[in-house]
Amino acid sequence: MNKKVLIITGAGLLIGFAEAIIYYNLGKNENKEEFKIQFPQGIELLKTSGIIIATSLATAALSNIIENAVGKNVELTPAIA
Repeated sequence: MNKKVLIITGAGLLIGFAEAIIYYNLGKNENKEEFKIQFPQGIELLKTSGIIIATSLATAALSNIIENAVGKNVELTPAIA
């Protein structure tokens, strides 16, 4: 596997997990007076992790496609004309 893809995937995993924890806590603490940091448990943690892994891999794949296209001096044009 390409080293850049691994780096992008790893960074995506870390940032994605941090983002997911922030959103999780915003939802859990929405109607509470005191903000308390919590982590998802059980099946909720598995679902969250699965989404983070999938989006990180998708980000790495898209980045790799764009980098290869730009590296070959291929002009990228929007699909909507």
